[in-house]
Amino acid sequence: MKWILNLRRVFVVIWALALSQASSAQSLMLNDFPIVEELYENEQYEQAFKEYKKIYKERFQALDLNNQALILDWGIRLSYIAEDWESLDKYVGLYYELDPYFSASSLKEFSPQLEEYINNYVRSQSEQFVYVNKHRQNVDLIPSTVTVYTKSDIEELGVRNLLDLIRLTPGFAEIGDNNERLIGTRGSSSTTLQDVLFLINGHRINDVLTNTTAPDWISLDYVEQIELVRGPGSALYGGSAFSGVVNIITKNGRFQNINRLNVDVGNGNTFRSMKNIYNTYKMHYEYGRKINNTEGIYFSGTYFISGGSEKDYSQLDDKIVLPDVRDTTTLRQADVNGKEYINAYAPGYNLLMNYHREALQITANAQSSKYLYSRPGSFNTWEKQDREIANQQRRRNDKREFIQLEYDLFSGRDKSNIGDLRLKVSGDHFKKDFYTTVNSFGIDGNTRLVGDEFRGTMNVEFSSDSLFGNQGTRKSHLLMGLEGFVNHWFYQYYVEEDSNLVLNSIEDQFSKPGDDRLEYIGAFYMQTEQHIVNDVLVATFGVRLNYHSEYSRFDEFKWGEQYSPRFALVLNPGGTKDKDRFKFKLMYNSAFLPPPFLYRKGGISQFVGSTDLNVQNIESGEFAMSGNINNYFSYNLQTYVNKINNFIERVGNRYVNDATGLRNSGFEAELWYKRTFEKWKVNAFANYTFVKQQNFKDSIQTNFLDAFQAGQYENEDVLVNFPSNKFTLGFFGTTINKVEKSEKSISNKPNKITFGADLQWIGRTNIVNSYYVSDQGLLESYESAQKQQISPISVVNARVKIHWTRFSFGLSSFNLLGAEYFLPSVISRIKRQKAEGRMIFLNLNYRLRAI
Repeated sequence: MKWILNLRRVFVVIWALALSQASSAQSLMLNDFPIVEELYENEQYEQAFKEYKKIYKERFQALDLNNQALILDWGIRLSYIAEDWESLDKYVGLYYELDPYFSASSLKEFSPQLEEYINNYVRSQSEQFVYVNKHRQNVDLIPSTVTVYTKSDIEELGVRNLLDLIRLTPGFAEIGDNNERLIGTRGSSSTTLQDVLFLINGHRINDVLTNTTAPDWISLDYVEQIELVRGPGSALYGGSAFSGVVNIITKNGRFQNINRLNVDVGNGNTFRSMKNIYNTYKMHYEYGRKINNTEGIYFSGTYFISGGSEKDYSQLDDKIVLPDVRDTTTLRQADVNGKEYINAYAPGYNLLMNYHREALQITANAQSSKYLYSRPGSFNTWEKQDREIANQQRRRNDKREFIQLEYDLFSGRDKSNIGDLRLKVSGDHFKKDFYTTVNSFGIDGNTRLVGDEFRGTMNVEFSSDSLFGNQGTRKSHLLMGLEGFVNHWFYQYYVEEDSNLVLNSIEDQFSKPGDDRLEYIGAFYMQTEQHIVNDVLVATFGVRLNYHSEYSRFDEFKWGEQYSPRFALVLNPGGTKDKDRFKFKLMYNSAFLPPPFLYRKGGISQFVGSTDLNVQNIESGEFAMSGNINNYFSYNLQTYVNKINNFIERVGNRYVNDATGLRNSGFEAELWYKRTFEKWKVNAFANYTFVKQQNFKDSIQTNFLDAFQAGQYENEDVLVNFPSNKFTLGFFGTTINKVEKSEKSISNKPNKITFGADLQWIGRTNIVNSYYVSDQGLLESYESAQKQQISPISVVNARVKIHWTRFSFGLSSFNLLGAEYFLPSVISRIKRQKAEGRMIFLNLNYRLRAI
């Protein structure tokens, strides 16, 4: 696996080749335009446009696609300055046909007014497409509930990372876990297990140890589009896609040239201290280049460090820290020396490279994150550990690298009668190093978990739009695939220390003598979509057959283990391009989730699963309705019922399967308002999430249909460790300056201001706990565990950004009002942990000139 570990060398070699080809491809076009360029630089725009039109008429059709795009770049800018709207529409339309990702940022230069003009054109011409269903598909036709964010949405929302974006999305919530940051969706996540699958360009990035991918350190800097799917996805993606899928589509250099530098500086203690240890720094550089009409490369590099947000327990009313007890003496050291820093990170990086050439696509990613644990309220580590010791010893190091090669084996053939046959080969490496000090999570001595995971994957996938139908008749799509991957691991658990606090005793508690430390997983999956009425009524059926060397060996053939089906019916009365008031989806999905490595191998006493721990599975029925109320308002409504079997939960210090079966049900609503005025445009949104959980009365005799019969399940809501409801209200917008005659030059762009704010109300969260907060704000114990509530809280975020020519400057604040609140935490004795406090960021962005 050395080729994975030396991934940076691949970056350098491909990068050097790309730059050498890029310079030669560019020179041709620049040499063809000396007169136009000279006139343009001298602001003789009318004469420059006349010369341009001559060249366009004589040469455009003879050029290749790459040079056609360069010529259209000039045409759009010059026709806009000349106020030749007919020519502008023509050039924009031609560019849009060449480049499906066309936007103002595709141009060498643009003003805010030209950007708005192009954005309006693209919105009027295009449909929104998603790719989470393993092919390009209109969002109205996908048989799933999905929220889509483009790179423009991400920029305008002002979010820092993927976790911020997820918190704005209905159905999702952040879940506490002191050694990493987790998410849940629709109430199904209430352990340290992550049951949402994360994909980068279709490649799964969840690890084997706990099935997690920390969403806080997935960079948004390289994102073209993010698709957040609520509901099971195992029919296509197998295990891990239990309650949702996050599909990340990255930028690439085939369609636009990019050369941008961005710097963020933040602080979590209102800039009271400017020492490095207390501040947040993020630096990002990205470069993309169209080499020719079928080839492009993109690179993104991010460096990140954060001191976190400060909590001074000596100043808080509610300490929420258990006291230390030494013989008969009770110590409350947090009251005196109680400063803590939530969500702090030591230096880390995130590198991504994309290379496209005709039928070949290569994606490579290398990430490193060092998360510094906050001191848990359930175990007092305040007495002997200052911050320097805590940062050194209480940390989780994660390094992840992957490279994926994808090639269309049918490239060059007439695909109208065949389709695509794609081969994907990938390799992953995960490096873990978790150091946990005494009294953390109930651990009696300093411990350290160190190890590596390797995964090799091969996938062959056939898709066709014509196999089940003829051109000109009803549309159809067929997808079939074979997938296999091998997991290999090696973990060591350090359990003792010497007098110098150096861990020196190693125990391999994760494997038995003779184990080969290998795990084999395979699958065959198939999905067909049939347009009963083209773009109006679409039926989908899919199924995945699963092999797992430990949990699904085909000695049986059981739903939720050996196979996972899905069905859907989509109705769009007005078709996909009609702004209809009512669009409907009726969906059935299923999924399974094998217990993660950490639970089933029993390597650490605090995370041991029962000896009979089994696969967790789910069936989901969902009805969705969406549409446009008028030209400005649109809405989305979803209601669902899930039946979960063998739900993995923590009982005491062990993970076990729930024996009764669970019924999760809920409702999600979303309203959007989008409008452009003469001098500004604004987007506003509101969404609401409600979820409840109930036990079935007799798990042996129930099936999925019993989830709809009130007599089969209890009335009591047993949902814990997940907020029962959530409401988000927000807006973002930008100013628009009218272009005066003296402001026509693209290079002398007028400024614009972008702004936004959102309010997130997180409703009550039930926990089962043996401790309560006294009137003095201290933790005291009950005689036995009792059901309690984490109080609702409102969190406000706000941002503003000024754009001028190539430069922009912004100020943003997260948790602006400094609200003190808690996240549910299953692993903690007090079942809660402090959430992030106020963070303030300064943002500087500079768009460099094309190289």
